[in-house]
Amino acid sequence: MRGTLAVAKTAIQRMDEWPAWQRWCLWLLGWILYIGAFCLLFVSATWPLRVAALAVICLGLLVLTYSSKAVLNERVRGIDRRHLRVMLPAFLVYMVLVLYVLPLGAHMAASWVKTIVVLSPMLPVLFIAWGVARYVNRCDELERRQHLEAAGFAVLVVGILAMSLGLLAAAKLVTVDGALALLMVLPALAFSYGMTCTWSRWRNRAR
Repeated sequence: MRGTLAVAKTAIQRMDEWPAWQRWCLWLLGWILYIGAFCLLFVSATWPLRVAALAVICLGLLVLTYSSKAVLNERVRGIDRRHLRVMLPAFLVYMVLVLYVLPLGAHMAASWVKTIVVLSPMLPVLFIAWGVARYVNRCDELERRQHLEAAGFAVLVVGILAMSLGLLAAAKLVTVDGALALLMVLPALAFSYGMTCTWSRWRNRAR
């Protein structure tokens, strides 16, 4: 049993040596698991299915982490594994708080208790932000520059989109839910940052 696990672990760590089609298929599988589990999470009302969906989301993130590196012909390093050990539990806690704790705030009368409950998801978010900052600080100079460029681009894109949406709303051309717009800022920044960082690394790899 241990020998089989050791072989599997070695194969995963050397995923960059796999044929290109296997790496891309695994990367696609990771996205299917991740997005599919999210859809199941929000359409299901039963606890067992939601718990299963959370587990599959974590599995999808794990597969995406390793396969994304392999697609770029890179291996998962020690700092990547340590970062993953920080991100996965924090992300899981965040999802549990949003799904099961946050709705309780609507039934609480005391404003200070309600404030604590509503803001509770910010604890894992802050922990994730600290983990990202620590991860970037441990990268080399080239990777730090890539992360800095990606962060700057993400802020620029989200800022321009938010300004455009605000102008359209001010002119009464569109109706914007302010709470929803604010909630989408951080996910939009994270998505733009991640995509730009991946493109930057791909561009430097091609050179």
